[in-house]
Amino acid sequence: MSSITSRPSDNAILPQTAPEQRWQQAWRETDTRLRSTTRAAAATAPVVSRSARVNKLDADLLDTELSDMLREPVTKALSLLKPGLIDTYRLEVDTLIRALLFWLSVGSHRRATYGQALQNLTYKTSNNGRLGWRIHLFGIVSIGGGYLWTQITKRMSYDGWADAPRKSLRNRLWRLASWMERMSRLAALANLLAFFSAGQYKSVVERLLGLRLVNARPQLSHSVSFEFLNRQLVWHAFTEFVMFALPLVNPARARAWVVRSTRSLLRLPQISIDPKVAELPGNVCAICYTNADKQTDTQVDLESCVCANPYITECGHRFCYVCVKTQMMAEGDEFVCLRCGCRVTSICAYSET
Repeated sequence: MSSITSRPSDNAILPQTAPEQRWQQAWRETDTRLRSTTRAAAATAPVVSRSARVNKLDADLLDTELSDMLREPVTKALSLLKPGLIDTYRLEVDTLIRALLFWLSVGSHRRATYGQALQNLTYKTSNNGRLGWRIHLFGIVSIGGGYLWTQITKRMSYDGWADAPRKSLRNRLWRLASWMERMSRLAALANLLAFFSAGQYKSVVERLLGLRLVNARPQLSHSVSFEFLNRQLVWHAFTEFVMFALPLVNPARARAWVVRSTRSLLRLPQISIDPKVAELPGNVCAICYTNADKQTDTQVDLESCVCANPYITECGHRFCYVCVKTQMMAEGDEFVCLRCGCRVTSICAYSET
């Protein structure tokens, strides 16, 4: 019988280690890696989530638009009570609206105005201090302080403190107020340049109180879509262009041109001649008669429409000088005679002889 040679098993070849030793060795390796990762993260500068400067400026524009929307119905209501009342208390009304919006938004748990909330912004302190008293002090200084300063300077200007003798107390206080106003404007300019550079404090009061606007939800950097902002930008540019171009357009001439063009495309006469106007006596102004007929439902008195200072057109019809000249200035080359439909380009004084 052949001899059987036994092969040593794998357990006899590989070194034996207890399960506890393998676990401890894996933990030591993992702990070493965690410590190195922690040291590397500590040495790296922290990433601070900053809100865009344009968001903060857009928030101010939204708040201004909201104030204007609320001011309009208040103005109409006060104008019904007494004419000129809104002009007397315009500053008080504006201050009251701003204070009301501030108390309903920033003064509550929101910690942000309505415009800032739309831009995903909220107030935070720079040194993690208490926020409540700073918010209320910010509202008092920015709204109440501005109102008091405007009233004081207005009273000083009305009473003529600037014209008082140079060494008098009133003149000194006026010069002090003027110096303080210039310094505040310089500080606002310096703060604006710093805001463009760092993007933290957009006003001097916010910088003094340590109030910063940050993202309310860092994972949502912009609550208003860029498509909406683009539409608003295009619409704003379009309305500005319309407001610029509208005074350059003559509405009466444009309307007359549209009517003439439409009627010419339809192969119709330039104007639709009223038979009553065509049959008027020669000394009656057709323009006066047409205007009077539109304003009354009864028969028009022809004696009241007799031409005053009559002028005659190229087609031989008479009109009041004021009536025909006004129509020619309004419609230009598009003015046509109401009696026959001929285009009128020149007139001359009418003489019986």
